Amino acid sequence: MLEGRLDEAEQCFAAAIGANRKYAAPYLQLAVLYRLRRDGELARQRYLDLLKEVPEEPSALAGMAEVSFEQGAWEDALTWAMRAQEQGAPGMYAIIGMSYAALDHAREAIRAMERSLAEDPRQPALSRRLARLYAQEENYAAALRIYEKALKTDSTSADLYLESGMMHFNMENYKNAAGAFEMAARYGASGDADLYANLGIAYLQQAAYDDAIQNLQKALQLRSADIRIMQQLAHAYFKKQSYAEAAMQWNRILVLQPQNAFAMFMLGKSYICSGEVVKGQRICDQALQLH
Repeated sequence: MLEGRLDEAEQCFAAAIGANRKYAAPYLQLAVLYRLRRDGELARQRYLDLLKEVPEEPSALAGMAEVSFEQGAWEDALTWAMRAQEQGAPGMYAIIGMSYAALDHAREAIRAMERSLAEDPRQPALSRRLARLYAQEENYAAALRIYEKALKTDSTSADLYLESGMMHFNMENYKNAAGAFEMAARYGASGDADLYANLGIAYLQQAAYDDAIQNLQKALQLRSADIRIMQQLAHAYFKKQSYAEAAMQWNRILVLQPQNAFAMFMLGKSYICSGEVVKGQRICDQALQLH
C-alpha cells in the first residue's frame, strides 16, 4: 500500500482477514485503502465487519465517525464519535463539535470544540469554525480571543484579519476594526464592496471623513445601487460639511426610492446647510408628510 500498489495490498489484507477474522489490523488497513480511493461505502463496510468480530473496537468506531462525517451524515458521525470516545479513541471532540455545529446545536458544538483545542491547539480550521460559532452567538469577545491567538501564528492571513475586523466592528471598536480591515486588504483580501463599505463606516465612526469617503466611493463603484453604502457616503459628506456632494447622494437614493422619507429629509437639510434654505425647508416638509 505504501508503494501505491493498492490492488495487491487489497488482496493481502483480505487474505490476512481470511486467516484470522479477529485480527483488527487488516480490516483497518483495508478501510484506509478504500478511503484513499475515495470509496467511503467500502471503508464503512470494513469497519462494520470488524465491529461484528470485535465489538466496540476503538479504531473502528473512530473510523465510522470519520467516514460518516465525510459523507455529511452528521447524526451518525456524532453517535459513532461518542461511542469511540467512550472506548478511549483520541481526537473525537473535533468530530463531535463539528457535527453539533452542522446540526445547529451551537452551545454543544462550542463546548466540544473548546475541549478539542485544549487537547491540541494546532487545528486552524477548527479554531476558525469555533470563532464563527461564537460570532453567531454574538459573543464577539470570545471570537476575537480566538482570532487574535490565531494571528500570532499566522500573521499574514487576510481572512483572519478580515474576520477579526468584523468582531471589532460589531463591538464598536472602530479604530481596531479599521486597522484589521486595512491589514486584510494589505495581505490580499478581495477588494469587494463589503470590505470597503465596512472600512468606510469604521472611518466614519472615527470622524475620519476623507478616509471614509474614499472607501465608501470604492464600495459604491463595485455595488452602484446599494442603498446602505449610498446612505453612509451621504452621511460622510454631510459630516464633512460637503453639503452639495451630500445632496447629490441623497438625490441618487431618492431616484431608487422616491418614498424614502429619511433620504428626503436629509436632502432638505443638505440644501438648508448649503444656503438654499427655502428649497430645503420645502423638501423637509414633504418628507414629514411622507413620514
